[in-house]
Amino acid sequence: MTRRCIRCNVNIADDAIKCPLCHGVLEVEEGDSHSIEQESVSLTYPDVSASLKLMQFIVRLIIFIAIVAQITVLIINYFTFKGVYWSLIVGLGIWYGVATLLYSFRERKSLQKIISVQMFLGIVLLILLDRMTGGLGWSFRYALPILFIGVDAAALILMIVGIDGWQNYIITEIVTFVLSAVLLILHFTKIVSTSALSIIAAGVTGLILLGTVMLGPKMVSNELKRRFKI
Repeated sequence: MTRRCIRCNVNIADDAIKCPLCHGVLEVEEGDSHSIEQESVSLTYPDVSASLKLMQFIVRLIIFIAIVAQITVLIINYFTFKGVYWSLIVGLGIWYGVATLLYSFRERKSLQKIISVQMFLGIVLLILLDRMTGGLGWSFRYALPILFIGVDAAALILMIVGIDGWQNYIITEIVTFVLSAVLLILHFTKIVSTSALSIIAAGVTGLILLGTVMLGPKMVSNELKRRFKI
């Protein structure tokens, strides 16, 4: 007995119920084992169970991080409450980001580009919502540092598991660190009111970037040369 996708004309070597290429439902075929083995030499798609387990692990890890982030902002909002439940706004953004990543996994979209675009849109949206809810400054004090840490953590996870090639997330790490450094400068120059979270965000993003450079200096250098044509 073998599983077969009639659309892609391939046999599947594991017990998947959907085709890994087109996501269509597989047909179960029974027949002469010798003929099936001969046909599978050129048509059998490799066992995808390992990669599916990896993707399931990544999904669970991302959801876990989102839950931790949601609880964190709720606690911070509770102890610093000034009339605005900004944690609910940030929470919606967190789960929107999770849904976007899961959709990207499913449709095999470029995760690096999606993460970067979502981060910049998140920055603009959080600052605007802060102004619309009275300009209390919660976006700079809490939301943006948490956003930067979350983006860098997501990039680190995807880099470790090798989704889309780890070198694709170097630019994301650099951009996130630069934005965290800008927030830290605003903190010390008192241009905007921030909190100790801005220091933590700069430290975390800086350490992740430093670790990446130290563990793969040549690959980082090659990626920067490729991106910036230097």
